[in-house]
Amino acid sequence: MTLQLPVWLAESFNLARVIANEQRWSWSEGYRLLERFEMASHERAFVKTVLPRRTNLRLFRSNQRLACGDFIAIDMSSPVPARRAIHVMELKTGEPLVLGGARLQCARYRAALDEISGRPGVIDATTPVELLYGDATAVLVHLGVLTA
Repeated sequence: MTLQLPVWLAESFNLARVIANEQRWSWSEGYRLLERFEMASHERAFVKTVLPRRTNLRLFRSNQRLACGDFIAIDMSSPVPARRAIHVMELKTGEPLVLGGARLQCARYRAALDEISGRPGVIDATTPVELLYGDATAVLVHLGVLTA
């Protein structure tokens, strides 16, 4: 459901290499997943902006066929997983920022978070979650990556 995006992706955008480095899938399975994790140009720009500027965020790409948002960002500033902030993001070009609310594009975000919580010491079931919908620039301002 999710793919953690490494910091080096901002410099050398190679999604196939990220999938291969995960070593969770066979080559043929990874090739199939490449299409499901692929990004449009505005999403790539978002990733290239977030990763080098907010090193405290772990950024995950969501599988685009599973309705769990576009990205999940986890603020790793706190040493306690329950105190880390989670942001589930659905980028909508030209749309104002909306916080919270149920949207079809994020209907299964909890399943994606369950997958991430399987990684030791990242998040747990009590970690607070914020749903963000809107233009990438508005989301970046909200995350503190850009200033208004």
